[in-house]
Amino acid sequence: MFYGVAGGYFEATGIRLRRGRFIDRGDVERGAPIAVVNAALAEALFPNQDPLGKRFRSSMPPTSSPDAPPWLEIVGVVSNTPVFSLAERTPVAQLYMPMSIAGGPDIPIGLMLGPNVSKMSYAVRAATAPATLAPAVRAAVGEIDPNLAVSDVRSLEDILDRAAAQMAFTMTLIIIAASVALMLGVIGIYGVMSYIVSQRTGEIGVRLALGADPGHIAGMIVWQGGLVAIAGVVIGLGLAYAGSRFIASLLYGVSAHDPAVFAATTVLLLTVALLACWLPARRGARLSPLEALRTE
Repeated sequence: MFYGVAGGYFEATGIRLRRGRFIDRGDVERGAPIAVVNAALAEALFPNQDPLGKRFRSSMPPTSSPDAPPWLEIVGVVSNTPVFSLAERTPVAQLYMPMSIAGGPDIPIGLMLGPNVSKMSYAVRAATAPATLAPAVRAAVGEIDPNLAVSDVRSLEDILDRAAAQMAFTMTLIIIAASVALMLGVIGIYGVMSYIVSQRTGEIGVRLALGADPGHIAGMIVWQGGLVAIAGVVIGLGLAYAGSRFIASLLYGVSAHDPAVFAATTVLLLTVALLACWLPARRGARLSPLEALRTE
């Protein structure tokens, strides 16, 4: 991917510098034959080497010119940024050059060294709200050339939302399915524990008649149900860790093996499971010994 940029482009877009320097305004005014590459292109051109100061040029010279393309010197290496989707598995090689050496409306396509800069995208970084910034941008461009039309004004947040729309919809469906599964699990645990408590009503009555503390009985039932829940959570975590690679393509900026997510999920599942065990256990512990023994 070729980009013709002006001074301040990297600072405005927030692309992080890894080595060297950015392209500045002086480079654009001089038409300096330099380039900034991303980490993917640097590794492809000069693997296991320091790319700063290295020179390269296109292997396909312009068809309309007998001269080969000029050599470009690498003056900086920046971080990889997504191009086609947020969760790109393989980063796209990107090259940034001063817009003054790229191409323009008065240059034939066959002589262009890079992208055509007759259509520009302005990146504006400001502390004000994007909705109130568009008139000021149009006014600033109009002061230079009133015939230039500024269109398709969008914030970076809007661009990201549009790029992540399909991913967000998929994640919403996953959240709904997970919530239904969690609800069914709670209902299932509650039903099983209620059945177990009803089957042990006589035992509970005997324990209460012999002076057992109701809280101790409730704790015993919760502990027994909790052991099964802990075993299920451990097995589930193992399966989730093994199958997390299948949802890696849906994640951006979060690892599929994020320990914080696994820890929070474990705490949530154990809390829900213990609550589902505690409700029937509390009801069983509140039984009267006479009523419990009468059920036998």
